[in-house]
This record gives sequence, C-alpha cells and structure tokens, in this order.
Amino acid sequence: MVTRDEARSAKSALRRTLEHVDGVQGVGLTQRGDARDWVLQVNVASVQARKDVPPAVEGVPVTVRVVGAVEAL
Repeated sequence: MVTRDEARSAKSALRRTLEHVDGVQGVGLTQRGDARDWVLQVNVASVQARKDVPPAVEGVPVTVRVVGAVEAL
C-alpha cells in the first residue's frame, strides 16, 4: 500500500523522468482499490508513448491511460 504523500514524492521524480517524452499529456495521482492506496497515473496521447513510461517510480506503481491528444477549448 502506498500513501498519498509517498505518491506525491514519486510524482515529482516521474515528472522529471518524463519531461522530454513526446506524447505525455499529464501526470497525476489516483487511488487503487482501497481509499488509502495510491498510484501514479500518466495520461498519454497514443499507445506508442506508453513504452517510455516506467512501471514504477520509487516503489510507487505507475498506470498508463491512453487519452489521445489534449487540446484547449
């Protein structure tokens, strides 16, 4: 189980890792199962961008969600 504070700390490290990866639309936190269990979520524009996202950072699991291109309204 990962606390929200642990996930927040790992989020910073993940953002640095992914800052130059094309197709990353956003990095955030989400709950997994139990309300006290947190994971990192990376939103990507395409399936191809998934390959550059690590499965975990600092012991915190990373999920990837393909959301397509994000555009301002």
